[in-house]
Amino acid sequence: MKYKIPTITTIGLVLAFFGGPLILFVFHQMTEGVLLTNELVVIREISLFLLTGLLLVLVVKGEKLKLGSIGLNNQHWGKSLVLALLIMISSIVLLAIILGIYRLLGITYGQGGEGNRYENISLPVISIMMLRAGVVEEICYRGFIMERLEKYTGNRLIYLYIPTLIFGLFHYRQGITGIVVATAAGLLLALFYLKKRDLKANIIAHCLVDFLPNVLIPLIVGAS
Repeated sequence: MKYKIPTITTIGLVLAFFGGPLILFVFHQMTEGVLLTNELVVIREISLFLLTGLLLVLVVKGEKLKLGSIGLNNQHWGKSLVLALLIMISSIVLLAIILGIYRLLGITYGQGGEGNRYENISLPVISIMMLRAGVVEEICYRGFIMERLEKYTGNRLIYLYIPTLIFGLFHYRQGITGIVVATAAGLLLALFYLKKRDLKANIIAHCLVDFLPNVLIPLIVGAS
């Protein structure tokens, strides 16, 4: 380890690693066996946004650092949008390859299980879910966790691969196929972030990749 991690940063790491999964776990336990409603899902999503807001406050007020220390700034939006498009295309290609391999092996993905609980959730609420996934997961896992672990350890295994693996494992409700997809996509997003340090681009790309199959395609199919 390069330096001793400050207590406030340790708190932030615990919050970033486990805060979101804990909220999701508690929510699942409280609603298990219940068909989800828009209201329940919105409450959950607001809780996750508030958690991320708390992490940002911790960065600014607790660590006394700017949000640029986790890759967030209000500059070069044009470049960020172009980079987001590149990340999105790369992610789609990667996911297409993985899903193609699943198909060749006769492995089903994205059917049944947890997804059935969202049958009555409206597309606007699903859109909120996709926005939250992009914002919260990128700020926590690619922004705060990677930046702080790189700063205080300098060990690529610790700041790149371990967070990516944990990120993938926290998608366990999607089964092993979901874990593989999340881990692969998380690694791609992490590599882009390390290369460009542009969290805005990561957030936009992540939101779009989730939005296309979960909102846009159902919207088009429903209108046809």
